[in-house]
Amino acid sequence: MEDDDITEFTPELLNDFYAECEEHLNFIRQSLATLEKGIDKQETTPLLDRLVRSFHSLKGILGMAGIRSAEQLTHRTEDYLREFSRGTIQLTPQGLDSLANAVQLIEQSITAFRQKQPYPDVERRIQEFDALLVSAQEKKEKPIIANPLGDALQSRVESARGNGFFVWKATFIPSPALNESGINVNAIRSRLTALGEIIHAAPHIGPGGTIAFEFFVALREPPANMDAWIKSGVTWIAIAEPSSNRIQPDTRASPAAQMAVAPSQVIRVELKRLDELMRIAGELVTQRARLEAQINLLAVDGSVDVRGLQEVNHGFARHFRDLRENVMRLRMVPIAEIFDRMPFVVRDLIRGSRKKVRLEVRGHLTELDKYVVERLKEPLLHLVRNAVSHGIEDTDERIGLGKPEEASIALSATTSGETVVIEIADDGRGIDPEEIVLRAKEMGLTKSDTLDNPAILDLISTPGFSTRDEADRAAGRGVGMAVVANTLRELGGTLFLQTELQRGTRFTLRLPLTLLITDALIVSVGGQNYAVPQNSVDEVVQIEEVQVKRMERAELLSLRGVVLPLVRLRRLFGFPVATHSHALVLVSQTDRGKVGLVVDRIVGQRQIVVRSLRDPLIHVPGVIGATELGDGKPLLILDAIALVKQNGTRSRTMEGDYGKGDHDNARFGILHPV
Repeated sequence: MEDDDITEFTPELLNDFYAECEEHLNFIRQSLATLEKGIDKQETTPLLDRLVRSFHSLKGILGMAGIRSAEQLTHRTEDYLREFSRGTIQLTPQGLDSLANAVQLIEQSITAFRQKQPYPDVERRIQEFDALLVSAQEKKEKPIIANPLGDALQSRVESARGNGFFVWKATFIPSPALNESGINVNAIRSRLTALGEIIHAAPHIGPGGTIAFEFFVALREPPANMDAWIKSGVTWIAIAEPSSNRIQPDTRASPAAQMAVAPSQVIRVELKRLDELMRIAGELVTQRARLEAQINLLAVDGSVDVRGLQEVNHGFARHFRDLRENVMRLRMVPIAEIFDRMPFVVRDLIRGSRKKVRLEVRGHLTELDKYVVERLKEPLLHLVRNAVSHGIEDTDERIGLGKPEEASIALSATTSGETVVIEIADDGRGIDPEEIVLRAKEMGLTKSDTLDNPAILDLISTPGFSTRDEADRAAGRGVGMAVVANTLRELGGTLFLQTELQRGTRFTLRLPLTLLITDALIVSVGGQNYAVPQNSVDEVVQIEEVQVKRMERAELLSLRGVVLPLVRLRRLFGFPVATHSHALVLVSQTDRGKVGLVVDRIVGQRQIVVRSLRDPLIHVPGVIGATELGDGKPLLILDAIALVKQNGTRSRTMEGDYGKGDHDNARFGILHPV
């Protein structure tokens, strides 16, 4: 740690600090992505002004926290952007890369501050900006205050460079206020002499008759504590770097690959949302008064106003639903927190490669639960890395295939009811099923010679599975897709794959908006009640048993021209299969299409509080968690699709092996409440 200032912050101030840093970094990432598109200068002027202000504000709060290295780096980025905003330099690809790398280092510095770890080294990045500013200074035709270097001064500068010195120009503009505090040109000269060797000094008359004193100083290291110098009326401009100390390209792994960013525990809340909560709280107070009146009436004469009690109950139900929805909205954050990072990830991965990639982002304002967003960062990062590393071809290969030279990766998010759909699609080479089959056979994972998309997804999600013999910094270790699949399962989501050779690959993630409270159907199977989240059920249909067709050992239902495999939850859970003339079917979407889940009856529809099974040693396929309905008895929450998929029922149903026997059902005995 650079400073002990963290001990001076209360937890509330620390939370504000992290939230404000995150807010500025999110805006900076969005702005840099916009600048990269190369829109004209007139349109970028307002954006640049806001971007400079955001860096300036970020610099200030980093300084308050005592993160000096990140403060200095942020100061350099601000200097560079100010020159660009003034039109004195052009934003080059090198400059954009330096800005993106600086943002990563600033973010990592904040993470190190939070975790009380050593800060990352930012000196290389600071020197990059110094070099860029030197280059910009050399291209200026008429400096605002400085005159062009004369031959004599130029000779001194070159001599200092040859001896391994940096050359910086310090410009001091005196003022009455500075003079009263004892800061004058002689005091500045003394400070500069202590810092390095003054190789040239001269006064100049600037615009409006202002006097400025210029000092050219040879330094072993670039000047530090820029804010202190600015307060003393001194501004610095880099003139030259040591000729023996050229900046070399950084070929190390990107900072993003070296340090994960700590998840934020703070959410910014709009005032109008808090106002709505206050309104609901007031309504609940009114409802409580009405309930108290009914209780008093009962206590006085023993009479019960059933209609009045029903109205009070309905009022409570309505207000609690409003309360639930508003609390959910408080937890919602835009998925831009993840999406805005991806342009930098893609740029970093293709740097030094023979690939050109255009990243298209849609739906970045789609909101999800904060916890879901934090959990999705690594899975989405891995899928984008896979698309660049595995999916996208080199430019020459794409041209040879008749494809556009520039590849495309599309990242999108949309909402459908209480479900969020996220897609990552590329127009690359696709997944070769023959290659997957070959590697799967080598690992003893399959004996089949052909694979459909769901089977490919199952295999590539197996821990340790990879088609690469050697891993690189982006992919090839065989653990990423397993993490993606496990995270989706833990979040109650589903993962789908569509791929076509030489056409591209699309991953689709379907997730609930929130994990805490959800609408559920209460169903009865074998005399036991279970909850099924309503967002996983497309529809409920009642059928006659005569409509069920049997093909070998599979049971099929034709529903509006679509053939659905049926899974009887009674048989799956090990209950005796009852014979009835009709059945209730929950229609759900799986990665192989729609499937019908047969239950005995629908008990009702309720809002439930999802309580996850937190013991990592206990994992029951198809069980999301548990809840209670008010009678104190636990109720298991089912993910019937996962039951079908993870326990082989899907393959038996789809491929004709359904009903092979009930000996496997012992695995589901834990589903019987005790």
